[in-house]
Amino acid sequence: SLTRIPYDGGNALFCIWRDITERKATEATLTKLALAVEQSPSSIVITDLDSRIEYVNQTFVRTTGYSKEGVLGQNPRILQSGKTPKTTYEDVWSHLVKGESWHGELINRRKDGSNYTELVTISPVRQPDGKVTNYLAVKQDVTEQKQAEERIERLAHFDQLTGLPNRVMLNDRYR
Repeated sequence: SLTRIPYDGGNALFCIWRDITERKATEATLTKLALAVEQSPSSIVITDLDSRIEYVNQTFVRTTGYSKEGVLGQNPRILQSGKTPKTTYEDVWSHLVKGESWHGELINRRKDGSNYTELVTISPVRQPDGKVTNYLAVKQDVTEQKQAEERIERLAHFDQLTGLPNRVMLNDRYR
């Protein structure tokens, strides 16, 4: 808005102001979203359409051992352990090229060489006009859960002292 304020000496003082309430509200919302993504308990990775990493959050850094600077511009393939079947990656890309999300499990490798299992959802990021501009991966480290499941399975079917199959396994095999 433009306002003319009379001034003593016959001159006028003009003031221009703009209501920035909406812009400030938008900035506050964006700040909240950025903090939520950065502090998420899930690893978050954003890539461009050529699979170059553009963003990772702090959980990704803690989980993988890679620094943000070390992965920016890299392909997420740097995490591959070789233990995830090739067909899984083919399935991922068959969904993404159709504009669909993919959900599944990947066995990846940390910077220190240790393997870990992640439950992953990868989704296309669309602009308001529907054009896909990025891919978003939200990943949860489920390594400890998997190890606990394997221990429970082993305890259920093998004698702890001898390591030999137990009665439960015998009954299971003869059914």
